[in-house]
Amino acid sequence: MPTIMEYSKFEEIFNREIFEHSKPKLLETIANEPNRYIGLFRPTKPKGKLLQNLLQSHEIRMGNAFEVLFEEYFRILGYNILQKKFTDENLDIDQCFRNDDVIYFIEQKIRDDHDSSKKRGQIDNFERS
Repeated sequence: MPTIMEYSKFEEIFNREIFEHSKPKLLETIANEPNRYIGLFRPTKPKGKLLQNLLQSHEIRMGNAFEVLFEEYFRILGYNILQKKFTDENLDIDQCFRNDDVIYFIEQKIRDDHDSSKKRGQIDNFERS
C-alpha cells in the first residue's frame, strides 16, 4: 500500500478546493449583494474590496483544502474515514477516522491568531458532546 500522495493529487485537491469556484462565487455575490462592495462611507475602492474578498476567500478555502488533503492522506495510509458531522450533538469535526479499535477526532487550524473565540467555541462544543 502506498504511503505517499502523488503531487498531481495534491495539486488537484488544492485547485478544486481553493480556486475552481472562487471567481464564479465572487461574481454571484457581486450580482446578488452589490452593496457589499460600494457605499458612501466605504473607504476602500470597489476594486480593492473585490481583491480583498477574493484573497480572504482563498485563505478560508485553504483551510478547507487542507481538511480534504489530510483526509485523503489518512485514506492512503489505510485509515477508515468516518462521518464528521453529528447533527444530534451539533458537532462538526474536521477529521474523524478509525484505525483498529481507536477512533481519532482532529480539529485542524491553519492560522488562528485573529480570533481565539472560535477556538474556544470549538473546545466548548466538544466538551458538551
